[in-house]
Amino acid sequence: MSAPVNGYTPRRANWLASPAAKTTEGYDVDPETLDDGFGEIEEIAWDDAPLTQSAPTIEKIDPKKVSVVVDGAAMTYRVRSSNEYLKSKKRVAREVKRVLGSGWLEIPALEEVSFVVNRGETVGVIGTNGSGKSTLMKLLTGKIRPTAGEVYATSTPVMLGVNAALVKEISGRENIKLGCLAMGLSPKEAEQKFDMIVELSGLEDALDMPLKAYSAGMQSRLQFAIATAVDPDILLIDEALNTGDAQFRARTKKRLDQVRSQAGCVFLVSHSLGTIKQMCTRVIWIEQGRLLADGDPEWVCSQYQEYTDHKSNGRVRSAQIVYDRTMLKLAPVQIEFTEGTRPTRAGGARAN
Repeated sequence: MSAPVNGYTPRRANWLASPAAKTTEGYDVDPETLDDGFGEIEEIAWDDAPLTQSAPTIEKIDPKKVSVVVDGAAMTYRVRSSNEYLKSKKRVAREVKRVLGSGWLEIPALEEVSFVVNRGETVGVIGTNGSGKSTLMKLLTGKIRPTAGEVYATSTPVMLGVNAALVKEISGRENIKLGCLAMGLSPKEAEQKFDMIVELSGLEDALDMPLKAYSAGMQSRLQFAIATAVDPDILLIDEALNTGDAQFRARTKKRLDQVRSQAGCVFLVSHSLGTIKQMCTRVIWIEQGRLLADGDPEWVCSQYQEYTDHKSNGRVRSAQIVYDRTMLKLAPVQIEFTEGTRPTRAGGARAN
């Protein structure tokens, strides 16, 4: 996980500007006034919005509309390290850890995150590799517990590819039946859903082939069709829709719209910005373990695209400017439950 450039404070006049410098077309510095020794200068335009952190937004929870609440959730992993003993200040403790051959290293994967997702929303989750997207999905499914904060859900989230049990040695037809049973459907309900699953997956001609003969894309399509057969209230999809042709994407969007119309919500993790913009009503950008943006798909994706373009071309400072500019537009969320509606933790103790 990469870290932001240290010692950088966003401002309207950057390091090349002076009080007497003239700006043109909304940029920080007029490149014509610079000495040729600086080489090519890339111009980054700041928005007209003031560069100050927004005040926290009070998000009041409506039990009739809410689906998922993430209240200050953070995750830090503890792993064993063979050289962590060197950081111990006391000689005796350092020697004991050296003899044992290991110590504990804390790795922050996700900083405090707060947001609310209501019924009927499709939320895209984007971010570069190692930014914490998969950690967030594990927190939402309950696979791991946050080291700080809480995650609440009105029902058990269904993670695409986790709940749908697929066996490579049997046919696609048998996998559909087995997958439906694994999702909690009765044999009669599985039979009723069969035609819908086949139509959505588009695998009519491959049903009698063993699953090990399917391509990765075909398996992903079958998993998606099975996972959505139970009309899940909360559906999480992690990188499963990047395969498939335009017809499959159209069928997928139609099915996701049906899930949303039935008062459900969908989380879609993908590196395909086209898929995100086409299928989502809202986008969350997780970067370097921080919630960087939460809002309109077009705007968030445009900022992410600009950021990744700079990163991929080695323009670290320009990428940092986009990072800071985007973060300053994010209004922190403060979760507020109405009296008597805050969920209780396991064991019956009411959360604070």
